[in-house]
Amino acid sequence: MRKIALGIKVFETELEQQQAMWAGVRRLLLLNIPSPIKYLHEKLPNKSKLGLYFNPYGKVLELIDDCIACGVDQIIADFGGAVWDEVQFEKLKEFARAELNDVVVNIAKQVEQILTAVFAINKRLKGRVDFSMAIALSDIKTQMSNLVFKGFVTTHGWKRLPDILRYLNGIERRLEKLAIDPNRDRAQMSKVEHVQNMWQQWLVKLSPIQRNMPEVQEIRWMIEELRVSLFAQQLGTPYPISDKRIMQLMEHLSQQL
Repeated sequence: MRKIALGIKVFETELEQQQAMWAGVRRLLLLNIPSPIKYLHEKLPNKSKLGLYFNPYGKVLELIDDCIACGVDQIIADFGGAVWDEVQFEKLKEFARAELNDVVVNIAKQVEQILTAVFAINKRLKGRVDFSMAIALSDIKTQMSNLVFKGFVTTHGWKRLPDILRYLNGIERRLEKLAIDPNRDRAQMSKVEHVQNMWQQWLVKLSPIQRNMPEVQEIRWMIEELRVSLFAQQLGTPYPISDKRIMQLMEHLSQQL
């Protein structure tokens, strides 16, 4: 019989408490419901299976566990959030039993598309590099490493997966234009670098709790949208974005925090 350690901990903020409770409920669900791995193997197209098996970010089972944990997060959110008593947990558990398999399959399909895009980009990055493009390619590699890494599925969450694929498609569009006009790329990149530098300097001034606030975290994704607007306008962004808008939001948040 598996033993589960439980304890009581006091948190400084409500946000920390909510995040810890969510992680605890996720862990309990994973321990108390059947694994969707068999269902995933049956329902996932062969193309998707190959994409997952040839991922460069660790063992395939670790990637699948990442997809499952992300799926559980979606289940908890769809149920209405973390639960605080045994009765509600039992209801959540039954909801997860009914819904988790299909949720994880959907997430795994998106992850396969993301990994396929990463593979295509990495293939283009190999080989001899023209000096005029070296800085841009280094920037692209850094951007990709912050988007896709071991554990990225749960870290970013299911809501971000379509955006991550769009950002990667944006990188492909950027690479197409880069060879034609590296000077234009350099000018656009300077705008991104300026905002990133200001953002990093701003983060240093915040407490760890403040840096973890959703409205602060959102700025990181706004910078990704800025990249799309500058390098791959045809892909579109979900809202109007510019370097000035991001700077104004940081100034506004500084006054609120």
